Amino acid sequence: MESQIDFLDSQTLAPRRDVTAGNIIVSSRGLPWEGIYIEKGENEEFLPDNVTVDRHYFAMNAGAALEWEWKDGKIFKTHRYETGDLWINPAGIPFSHRVRGRNQFVLLTLDPSKIPELLPDRPLLESLAFRREHQSRDKHLQALMQALLIEAEMGGPNGRLYADTLSVALAAHFVNHYSLDRPLELPSLHRGDRGSLKRVIEYIEANLAEDISLADMAREAGASQSHFSRSFKKAFGLTPYRYLMKRRVERAGLILKKESPAIARVAHQFGFTDQSHFTRAFKQIKGLTPKQFLQQ
Repeated sequence: MESQIDFLDSQTLAPRRDVTAGNIIVSSRGLPWEGIYIEKGENEEFLPDNVTVDRHYFAMNAGAALEWEWKDGKIFKTHRYETGDLWINPAGIPFSHRVRGRNQFVLLTLDPSKIPELLPDRPLLESLAFRREHQSRDKHLQALMQALLIEAEMGGPNGRLYADTLSVALAAHFVNHYSLDRPLELPSLHRGDRGSLKRVIEYIEANLAEDISLADMAREAGASQSHFSRSFKKAFGLTPYRYLMKRRVERAGLILKKESPAIARVAHQFGFTDQSHFTRAFKQIKGLTPKQFLQQ
């Protein structure tokens, strides 16, 4: 059986027909699972070069320990993967591997567009970025992948609800432990209050660099400024202003970490009056200056 996972050229995004995972023994092909796919197989070697997958991609060593080389910049690094060790690659991130000799694997893909559907109470998930992880020994992911694989091998006897439950658990674990930006947790509130707070949070995220006023936030919530301020502080433990500053600093920190641009440019990008203002706010919230943060 052929693999159903499409490897794409990392530059052109054209399918790489010369790259295949190998001989597939078990897969969820044909099962009515939405957004998630799993397969188990084996090959004599796996040497993909500058490819990507348009879904979040999880590869687990299902056989004996092996040497796994992966490209980091211009050089290859080598790690010894024991049985159960994982490679976790976010959707669209290029990679090159060298796995030589006979090996067995379990591959799972998760559709990024399905994560917000699987976790409807977690807003703004579509904007999250995720980190690559090599030689991960994540027992939760191992167990969830194994459960999905057994279900696929048996032909899905427990039905879609069982697969959906496992998919939700896997998506939640991935978001909680592999996102670069901490996902937002809405507190347990009355449904109406949750809805209004979600609208405000989405408004803040969409306008982090703008001069947002308390009146703007209250209007999004459909409440008076005083009522909104009390509700927001009760829910999040922060005033709306402190929350806005916290999110600006967190998002700025993510940009600094990923792209390393000039600090002054990031300060301007996120609506701070100048670099000094940004540095003071950054240190108050993160406990160190932007420069120290980059050095760390």
